[in-house]
Amino acid sequence: MKHYTMMMLLAVIIAATLGSCNIKKPQHYPYEEVTPVKQVGDSTIYGICGSGSTNDQLQIITDNEDTLYFDVTEARKNGMVLPGYSRGENLCVIADTTGTIALKVINKDMLLGEWVIPSPYDGSTPSGIIIKDNGDAEGFEQQGDIEYKAWRIFNGQLQIVETRGDDTDLYYTLTYEITRMTADSLYLSNVNEDETFEYGRYVPEPEVDLGINFEDDDPDNYVINW
Repeated sequence: MKHYTMMMLLAVIIAATLGSCNIKKPQHYPYEEVTPVKQVGDSTIYGICGSGSTNDQLQIITDNEDTLYFDVTEARKNGMVLPGYSRGENLCVIADTTGTIALKVINKDMLLGEWVIPSPYDGSTPSGIIIKDNGDAEGFEQQGDIEYKAWRIFNGQLQIVETRGDDTDLYYTLTYEITRMTADSLYLSNVNEDETFEYGRYVPEPEVDLGINFEDDDPDNYVINW
């Protein structure tokens, strides 16, 4: 009985310790539940940048065809206009409680494309993620077991859905803060872990012209003289 009591006490202590650590893990659920459209609980405002936008004021024509105006002074001061906006571009806006001041503006169109970092395996070959306009994602020269599946903006954060090749049907959602963004760079911070990533937009290596032009119909081009 004494041994049983000690085991119960130990279990209670371990449970309390884990709870106090507030350990966070990636969310996981069947892939079919993941969609790029607005979800319940998402405070993001989605729409098109209107012609009435200026440097200090943003006009948004929402997906519901409403026209909204936001003061972007605060967002611009904090570097949260990511990276900018022009008429006709798809934007994601996080506003304050009044609904008139933009705290963060994400240019959804500029977020699309091939984003790479040096490979952690050899430091040279780039790897990364391809963000597509239909909400799909895939790896760019991906190495290892991670396979990207989808992405979306949720409450102004970037969520990436992936599977990890662990012989299960589970998909994991990792959430990132976009801390900085330019036309050619993307800085992400994992909200659950102490990880930051600095991506660059992929630029293919230029082809080098060696100045050699072989004529296929000239057999002398294929003769080696010793």
